Amino acid sequence: MMLMKITFVRIVLYKKCNNMKYSNLEWTIGELINLIESQKINLRPPYQRNFIWSSKDQKLLIDSIRKGYPLPNFFILKNKDNTFEMVDGQQRAITIYKFIKNEFRDSSKRYYKDYNENTFMNYRINVVLLEEFNGSTETKEEFFYLVNKRGVQLNPSEVNHAYYHDTDFMHLVNRMSEYQPLIDLDIFTDKTVMRMNDRSLVEELAAYLIKGITDKRNAVEELFESKIKSDVSELKFTRFCNIIDRVNAIQDIKPINETRYKQRNDFYTLFCFIDKHIDDSIIVLKEQYKILLYISDNGIIYPSNDDYELFKEYAINCVSQSNSKRAREKRLLFFENMLANESNTPSEEQIQLMDFAQNELEENLSTKKYDKYLLVNCIK
Repeated sequence: MMLMKITFVRIVLYKKCNNMKYSNLEWTIGELINLIESQKINLRPPYQRNFIWSSKDQKLLIDSIRKGYPLPNFFILKNKDNTFEMVDGQQRAITIYKFIKNEFRDSSKRYYKDYNENTFMNYRINVVLLEEFNGSTETKEEFFYLVNKRGVQLNPSEVNHAYYHDTDFMHLVNRMSEYQPLIDLDIFTDKTVMRMNDRSLVEELAAYLIKGITDKRNAVEELFESKIKSDVSELKFTRFCNIIDRVNAIQDIKPINETRYKQRNDFYTLFCFIDKHIDDSIIVLKEQYKILLYISDNGIIYPSNDDYELFKEYAINCVSQSNSKRAREKRLLFFENMLANESNTPSEEQIQLMDFAQNELEENLSTKKYDKYLLVNCIK
């Protein structure tokens, strides 16, 4: 979806240009339109992409605004003479302006003039304002052209690798990424590796070991800017290896790359769970893994599963705001209640699993005590 395909111009740009200042603002569409009509903002700087949006994309944008959905950030450069240049968001700005000028109809086949309310103009957009660019005009145009050229979009890991290649956190991530037992899990596809999304997952796991469960973006960016003592780094690397070794130890039951837990959000949750229970025996972990396999193999986790609400909630937290602290904590809580129940009565998650087995698979599952945990016995 073109509308939500966010580039990472923002990260590259303010790091590439010496001493560039940036700030996060909120503008209304009305404020943006005023700048356009007063010719104070250049929507077509020479370094910007100039491909044409389709009618479908235009209508999708307008519908998103009318429904109150958030848009990707607009990145705007403020010049010394108080004029502006649209660095990223050109097509969105042009489309909005065209709609307000009644040049096309939305998906309801209505022009802007057909609406009487002013909510459209009051819709708030997120703006990253860039200031104090100290490079030459040639440097700016050459660089912006490269990072904005259609089809060449940088993801966070590619940017991080370029700009933080000699930092403490990057050295730690490199060591973790090269740990052979992680490679042996074979959880990364060729496409994932090509875009360095494998490194992105390792960055998240390393951030978790240092800072605990956090919002992904903020934690990783802060750590790249931080100094990490060598003894702390060594301790976290050892911890990482121990967790990955435990994942490998359960591979003889079923390779993890044949389950849903190879997916980054599920793997992140499994990693956190194992970390919390690192002192438990491998025998117990294998019994817990069998339950996860039963869940994975029978496809109970999906966002529209209204019959088993807790599994539905877990699925939603895998896809909606999945990198947020809240979603990550919710997923881990699901694992805890399903796999680390220390009471003598089944948790709600365990009850729903047993109900699912009985109602959907005609299997009667029971619970059994393994060490200190009450677990669902998924072995027939």
